[in-house]
Amino acid sequence: MSGSRLARSALAIVAAAVLVVPATSASAAQLGPDVIGTGWTQVNPSKTIQVVSHGSTTAYNWGTTTSASADGVSYGRSGGVETFRLLNHSSNRVEVRVHNDYKTGLRQFEGDLKVASPTEDESCMQVFGNDTGSGATTLMIRAYAANGGTLRGAGKVLATGVFGKWVHINVIHDATANKLQIYVGGSLVASASAVTGTHYFKYGVYGTLQATNAQTQWQNVKFFQK
Repeated sequence: MSGSRLARSALAIVAAAVLVVPATSASAAQLGPDVIGTGWTQVNPSKTIQVVSHGSTTAYNWGTTTSASADGVSYGRSGGVETFRLLNHSSNRVEVRVHNDYKTGLRQFEGDLKVASPTEDESCMQVFGNDTGSGATTLMIRAYAANGGTLRGAGKVLATGVFGKWVHINVIHDATANKLQIYVGGSLVASASAVTGTHYFKYGVYGTLQATNAQTQWQNVKFFQK
C-alpha cells in the first residue's frame, strides 16, 4: 500500500474513533455518579406535588399526577423529566414534598438539575426542618442569574454557568451529627453544620419571583439512607 493510501486509512480510523468519544460539553462533564459512598440503601418514599397560587396550596399525589397548573404556576412530568415553572407573582412555589420524614440517621438526595434563564434567587432543593426558631429549613440550594446561572448553598457558591445545563447534585445529611455535605458532579463542594428538626426533602422552584419567570427541571431523582 502506498504512503498516501496508508495516511488516508489512518485518518479514517482516527475520524471513526472520534465519533464514539463521549461528549465533553459542560453539561456532560458536570454529570456525576449516582450515590456517593457505600453502605446506602435506596428507598422510595411517597411524594406530593405542592402547587401554590394566590397563597393557597393544592396538593397532588405524585404517583398519579403528571401535570398540574394554576394561575402563575405549572408542573409537568414527561420522559422522566419534571418541570417546575413560576410564571407571575400569583405564585411563589411549586415543589415536590418527599415523605421521608426523619430526625436522626443519614439521608442522601441525588438528582440531575437544570435551571433555565432568567431564574433569579429561587430555591431548587431543600432539606426541611429546623428547631432553632430561625426558620423552617436546614438547607436550600438556590439558583441565581449571575455568571450565566449560579448555584449557592450552605453559604457557598456551588457551581456557575449552569443555565441550560444538567448538573448532578448529591446532598448528604447526617441528622445525628448535624452535618451536611453537597456534591456537584461527584465532587464535594460544600460542607456545613446543620440543626436538629423533623426533616424531609423538597425539590422544585420556590421563592418570590424576582425575574419575569423562573424554571427548574429535575430528573433521575433518588433517595438513600443508612
